[in-house]
Amino acid sequence: MNETIWYLQGQLADNSPWIVPVYKTLFTIGRGPDRDLILTAAGVSRRHACLFIQAGELYVEDSGSRNGTCLNGSRIDTRSPVRNGDILRIGEYEFTVKQDRESKVSDKTMVDARLNRSSAFAFRYGLSKREEEVLYLLLRGRNGQEIGARLFISPGTAKLHTQSIYRKTGCHSRAELITLYRGPMGLT
Repeated sequence: MNETIWYLQGQLADNSPWIVPVYKTLFTIGRGPDRDLILTAAGVSRRHACLFIQAGELYVEDSGSRNGTCLNGSRIDTRSPVRNGDILRIGEYEFTVKQDRESKVSDKTMVDARLNRSSAFAFRYGLSKREEEVLYLLLRGRNGQEIGARLFISPGTAKLHTQSIYRKTGCHSRAELITLYRGPMGLT
């Protein structure tokens, strides 16, 4: 049996790739600190939009935002299906929607590892508990300032933890880290 994995691919201000996994069946987007993906720019409402995963399919719905949500250049008014390669625009942010299909493994050991993916990954690469917390937020598209606010540490300390995670894993970008996290460990 295959599982569909959805993610958003955009670009950060320095033109490096920004990959945001849609890790929940109800994935919220907006400026609010309680959103799954926090976008801090003009034109983004506190509760801007939601992505829904139903039976492996992805849908987007605007949450009554002032500036609206666009799918492939058209403003949406109702819950709309999203396909691999579609362009999602929220405020000044533009993402390409991507989809991966991967096989589920029935082996209990792999299921246990999957349930504790973050901990297994942290253990494998010798990450501290705090680095594991930073990793969790990094993989969800949070920046240093947002990580600092969530974990009650300074943005500088968040940056030091991020650099340590990159050093320990041998990664040089968030995209590499996500690929490693989802990749050959078989924890996906």
